[in-house]
Amino acid sequence: MSDANVSGKVSSLVLPRAERWPLALLLIAVTILARLAIAALVPLVPDEAYYALWSTRLAAGYLDHPPMIAWFIRGGTLIAGDNAFGVRLLPVLSAIPASFFIWRAAVLLLADRRAGPIAALLFNLTLLGFFGLAVATPDAPLILFSAATLYCAARLVDHDRPFWWLAVGAATGLALLSKYSAAFLAAGFGIAVLLLPQWRRRLIGPWPWAALAVTILVFSPNLVWNATHGWETVAKQGGRTTENWQFEPQFLAEFFGAQLGLATPLVFLFGLTGLSPRCRAAWRSRMGWRLILALILVPMAYFIFHALRSRVEGNWTGFLYPAFAVAAAAALTVIPAEGPALMARLRRATVPVALGFVAFAALYATVVPTTVLGARDPILRLTRGWGGLAGDIDTIRRASGATYILTLDYQLNAELARLLRGVPVMQLNEPERYAFLDRPVNHTTGVGLVVTRDPMDAWLASVFGPVEIMGTVTRRFRGVAIADYIVYRIERPAGQPLPLVSE
Repeated sequence: MSDANVSGKVSSLVLPRAERWPLALLLIAVTILARLAIAALVPLVPDEAYYALWSTRLAAGYLDHPPMIAWFIRGGTLIAGDNAFGVRLLPVLSAIPASFFIWRAAVLLLADRRAGPIAALLFNLTLLGFFGLAVATPDAPLILFSAATLYCAARLVDHDRPFWWLAVGAATGLALLSKYSAAFLAAGFGIAVLLLPQWRRRLIGPWPWAALAVTILVFSPNLVWNATHGWETVAKQGGRTTENWQFEPQFLAEFFGAQLGLATPLVFLFGLTGLSPRCRAAWRSRMGWRLILALILVPMAYFIFHALRSRVEGNWTGFLYPAFAVAAAAALTVIPAEGPALMARLRRATVPVALGFVAFAALYATVVPTTVLGARDPILRLTRGWGGLAGDIDTIRRASGATYILTLDYQLNAELARLLRGVPVMQLNEPERYAFLDRPVNHTTGVGLVVTRDPMDAWLASVFGPVEIMGTVTRRFRGVAIADYIVYRIERPAGQPLPLVSE
């Protein structure tokens, strides 16, 4: 097959004929295989190593997030081993059911039967959809169960049956067990119930309330855990809303710029277009259009409010991408493919451009990471040089006779704890992060090392007494110095365990 024929098939996939849906399925499968390659080839980023530590002691909650990602990681490591591939296995495989839910939701909500493969493919070709289900963070199960919530809500639009009310509740509860931002998705669905007369009339009956009860029941393990731990996760996450009340409008431009890139530019354009009234003809009913509007715009209202005061991280909107992919598919099914009009040309370019973005990013992360940007490169900063750093620190540890390592940074702590198996690695401050672990106090006396990014001679001396600087080690990749770490030697007499220090 010539290159021209291949290009034509990919371009025509934007609005495929019925017999071309296997090509969409093939490209989705390719994205899943690419994620599996990333899982196997790219070292764990610090947050993944931290969540992998959670998975060693399963609980119903942790300081930072609900427990679902720890459960996913435990399942993957039981299947594939305690390695980067095993840690990421279930998040990657989540792309399969997530794609199914998005495909079926689009079929149920949109008038064109070709919308299903379009929506599922577009989701997988967004950078956030691709990488959100390639790494082991709470966003992976959140995206999966948000897609499930979307599908169940679409079934309710198609056929209002009690079972689907309960299914929406169960899916929402699982999303909340993944990450608390699912509450915004639940709020969007609640607004949809109030806006849609067919559903609003249901409020006098039992099923919407039963759905709410199921959500609370599924989410209850984490609620109980928080109640017995001083509501620490709720307080930590809720603090993001009130930590900065100054007017900072520059973050709003940053937020929309990030979404433009993470969605890929043309998917972003057509997602917004699909939400507009001009595309209402794409929807099977006004209910479906209003449902998607509520699911997207209610959370977006909060993110815009937040972005006027402080930074909104790009990945926070990941749970909106299943619904946004359906909106983009709506636009692509009603805008003519042929003709000289600008929108028609952009429409034909949507899949090739998004595919190019994802292919470049996947190759850059795995096969050909470069050093052009030096230490500013986020891929280098997050993924590279940890093994060499751990080896250098362990060499100092053995030479100094140290039996344990202390840090003051949860990310560094997680990487060292994962790479230096058998060596007690503990974070001296923020003990609340590790309440789920049995602190190995029998290893916290005698000679130890403290590893920090910044000079802390005076502070360490005030805590431990005399300290000795053993040197500085540098995390490197292909000659690029990524970060320097200072290694201190301490010695605590037997019978005097190390103090837990909160800065």
